Amino acid sequence: MSEYDTSGGWFDADPELEPTEDGLRFLAALRERAESGGWGCESDDTYATFAVFENRTELLVTLGLSDPTTEPEQHVLTVGAFFTGSRLVGGEFHDQLYTLEQTLETLIEADGAPEFLAERAAEWFARMTELPVLRNEFAVDGRVVNRQWVLAAGSGRELAAQFRVEPGDPLARTVQVRGNSDPEDD
Repeated sequence: MSEYDTSGGWFDADPELEPTEDGLRFLAALRERAESGGWGCESDDTYATFAVFENRTELLVTLGLSDPTTEPEQHVLTVGAFFTGSRLVGGEFHDQLYTLEQTLETLIEADGAPEFLAERAAEWFARMTELPVLRNEFAVDGRVVNRQWVLAAGSGRELAAQFRVEPGDPLARTVQVRGNSDPEDD
């Protein structure tokens, strides 16, 4: 059993997690940065575990972003990065299948020592908490019947929805729920 503290805090870990020495260094440096960071999320939105990456089991650190105004327990975007000892590769994760998708907005790749990669991961997680996310509300007879979360910048890509949004659904309003860009700018 490792001496890594898996209880509470930033990047709380699966109790079965036994990282390598490099993994311990990476997690310690990442946690230290997260504790001093002022990220736009809570520590319990982060997690550390093992998952399969390139046919090997590797350390995975994740961050789930929610809509703090309506659905604080439901993540509308999950990002994560695999740490392989000398490489960091990450992006967006499918919320149910947990497969890595390296989208332009969420891509990270770096090589180096564990502490260097922890610093890159910390900077990346901080940027992810600032991604501009909009919530579109669809209403019928003045009552919200569906919500959809989309990236405000660039693609306007859908991140999550309560129900499938169909073309022609009546959009009642759009609310910025994460980030700091003005939806009118995009």
